[in-house]
Amino acid sequence: MDDNSHVKFSLSLEPAFQVIYWSICWLVFFSLLILFLETQTISLMIIILVIIFGVLLFYGFGSTLRIENNNLKSNYFRGIKKECISLDEIKKITFSTKREISLFTNQDRKVSYIYLNTKNKKKFYNYLKNKAPLIQLEELSLQ
Repeated sequence: MDDNSHVKFSLSLEPAFQVIYWSICWLVFFSLLILFLETQTISLMIIILVIIFGVLLFYGFGSTLRIENNNLKSNYFRGIKKECISLDEIKKITFSTKREISLFTNQDRKVSYIYLNTKNKKKFYNYLKNKAPLIQLEELSLQ
């Protein structure tokens, strides 16, 4: 694989985390809306809820998958959960019909899962197909 390539994909959250994350975001948003409509003034509580909502959105939309220097680097929540896997260690990548992508090492064991939306999954598949021909790509359905 070309060592000078740098590519970035936007990751989706794991399904269980995504449900929890969006539930908390909507709870904070509607609490903020109710509080503002009831008081119709800007109070300290409204400012605190706006800050919490902004922080939640900032961290939630900061999940990325980068391919740099022959490594796959996944960062969830702007780097709170990080993982780095060398592309040389990866033997096979399977693409499920949903958002899940499974990575297998040379010892044929699962290293990790990543989640991409359909658009990014197709781009990731095409990128690996062209730039990393030694990795076996198994697509279960990429319509």
